Amino acid sequence: MIQIEHIKKSFGHKQVLNELSLICTEGKIQALLGANGAGKSTLVHIISQLLMADNGRFFIDGEQITNDSFEYRTKMGYVFEKPIYVEKMTAKEYLDFVACMYQMPKEIKKNRVEELLIFFELDKDADNPILQFSKGMKSKISIAAALVHSPKYLILDEPFDGIDFLMSQKIIKLFKDLAAQRCTFLITSHQFDLLAELCDNFAILKNGTILFNRSYSEILDDAMQKRKTIKEYVADCLLSTQILL
Repeated sequence: MIQIEHIKKSFGHKQVLNELSLICTEGKIQALLGANGAGKSTLVHIISQLLMADNGRFFIDGEQITNDSFEYRTKMGYVFEKPIYVEKMTAKEYLDFVACMYQMPKEIKKNRVEELLIFFELDKDADNPILQFSKGMKSKISIAAALVHSPKYLILDEPFDGIDFLMSQKIIKLFKDLAAQRCTFLITSHQFDLLAELCDNFAILKNGTILFNRSYSEILDDAMQKRKTIKEYVADCLLSTQILL
């Protein structure tokens, strides 16, 4: 599992994460909700070590991750809100490049890249540069790159951005299948309807602190008791100033 303990992060005088703690259970899909600027992407960048926390610690499979930890990255797949890729590469070249970084055997790499291009309906555009892709196509190639080495953990920041409904449904089914195989997810998104179909647990982040972390059924029960829709209930929670752990 992923265990995050008392993470703090500030930029200048602005504190973005304040004693944030969260556990992502093995084989579960954890949602992280919050308004723009709540600190979601900052947490993703800390887990990926693109940023260093000011304080606190996090663990992967019970091992504390430090500045010189590298081996754990082979277990991780990432999608960042602002994707990192070489846009002049073609889709096929980019996936091949990422697979090489993870030192995948040549034949396995070839089959995996072809499989992902077909799944994400990018096979007809495989030899076109990513620079020419639409927003949704870039999101699909980002997810494919996160999956290419079959990681145990997936950390996904706004992965559905620009992706159409039918492809979103395919991806949701794929993620559920991976979770059933004990893959662990942390997903941020503003598209609550998609998360409601997908996620097991929902944490709400505000002002750098987790307001609560509950299962979908618990949220649904609470919303029904308050005679609110799920969307209304979540919106009320995002506006709340109370910590509701």
